[in-house]
Amino acid sequence: MVSTAAAERFLAAPVLAGVDTAARLALLNVLLERRAPAGSILLRQGEPNDHIAFLIEGAATVYRTKPPGDEETLVNLNAPTLFGLTSFFRPAPPGFSVRATADSWLLNLDHDAHELLRRVDLRAAEQLAVAAVRVLTDHFDMLDRRISAYMDEHSDDAPKVTEWSNFRARLFEETNV
Repeated sequence: MVSTAAAERFLAAPVLAGVDTAARLALLNVLLERRAPAGSILLRQGEPNDHIAFLIEGAATVYRTKPPGDEETLVNLNAPTLFGLTSFFRPAPPGFSVRATADSWLLNLDHDAHELLRRVDLRAAEQLAVAAVRVLTDHFDMLDRRISAYMDEHSDDAPKVTEWSNFRARLFEETNV
């Protein structure tokens, strides 16, 4: 069950642009509300993920831990946004963690709720999938900018730049991939 205040935030969130009101309401009916204090781990690297999290208030940091335990910040998230998409839709655990950097308010969609949504309102589930693809596309664009900036800073590594350019061309430009 989701409180009225949480529902209002969720329904107004621009992260679900393109999802019509009826589909948002159907999705809202299967979400679980959760609060997390600053410092809480919302998603743990290397552990199975069973939910998509809609961050409706607060902030979080996406980071990965590299041997020997060094943390690398990948991105800072501010509400409203969502995370956990890549590890929710495939069985591989995430290669990153998410930590609340402020007291946070979340709405979670677990696998059982997703299956229920697919049975009850397939159109809403489809619109959620399209919204998820949009968010992932934004993440890929951010990754592309980050890698390109890194390559610009390290232009003396010409063979690596060429390798990256070839990879990008194959990934984003070839229609048969």
